[in-house]
Amino acid sequence: MSRSLENNYHPSLSNETPVARKGLSKTAKLRKTLKPYLYLLPALLLLGIWMYKPLIQTFILAFQKWSMVPGTIPEFVGFENFIRLFNTKDFVISIENTIFYTIGLLPFSIIIPLLLAVATHDMIGKVKNVYRALFFIPMILAPVTVSAIWRWLFHPSNGLVNIFLLKTGLIDTNISFFSDPRFAKWIILFMTGWSLIGFSTIMFSAALTGINKDYYEAASLDGASRFKRFFDITLPLLSPTILFMLTMSILFSSQFTFAYIDILTAGGPFGSSTNIYYEMYKYGFSNLNVGLSSAAAILFFFIFAIIAFALNYISRKFAFYDN
Repeated sequence: MSRSLENNYHPSLSNETPVARKGLSKTAKLRKTLKPYLYLLPALLLLGIWMYKPLIQTFILAFQKWSMVPGTIPEFVGFENFIRLFNTKDFVISIENTIFYTIGLLPFSIIIPLLLAVATHDMIGKVKNVYRALFFIPMILAPVTVSAIWRWLFHPSNGLVNIFLLKTGLIDTNISFFSDPRFAKWIILFMTGWSLIGFSTIMFSAALTGINKDYYEAASLDGASRFKRFFDITLPLLSPTILFMLTMSILFSSQFTFAYIDILTAGGPFGSSTNIYYEMYKYGFSNLNVGLSSAAAILFFFIFAIIAFALNYISRKFAFYDN
């Protein structure tokens, strides 16, 4: 009697079959599985449209000849673009300069910022924040503004650098720094390094705040000097950040220098200050040779991918984490 009353009050339970319940549970599980991907869908669409689609198009254009002129049709040329690259003098020079910028920026992105971060770490009060803000200001300045300042400083007739060198007797005549192959790429390197110091200093400063102070106190009680504490405690515990900044500097050094090259030297004089990024830009938008530009991009895509994997392996093998 009680069972029949229960069925009358809950008809849905009495009529629901095991197959229906199983179907509902499968639907619920499917919704639960798909729900995170629905949240990720907008980001995946943006990545697909703005990153992966152009990457695939670049791979295709690397084997074609096309001038981007409306009405023209891309023509398949195979590996001709890659062969032309290595027979182009400017491309070989750009590779040499890319290596020059990559190695030359390492002191500005690692050594100097690390020393500045350590030197300001023990400061008390607002003084520490003031110094860090001063270091970071060059990073937030627009490249056009920075280029205008440095162009004025190194102006061939009334620049402060020329005036100082003339008054001190170090030179007899004015120097046109950005038109001289001996100085152009060195100034580009110094400008880029100057703007990178602030970002790297902030990164190292943030990493220093995460180091447990008990280590330093214990080392001081054992009589360890400041230099020994730096080499035995600070450097090992900063190794993940050092390797991260090394990766950033190597992979993005050409990108960091691109704006200053474009504004100040246009790759000259005689290609002495160009790099691979500027050459790709010049092939595509100045010479209207999209195939050659895409071939250079694909070539360095694989080179930088190999470097990234190698640095990732080094980081996993040698980085020390305090956990």
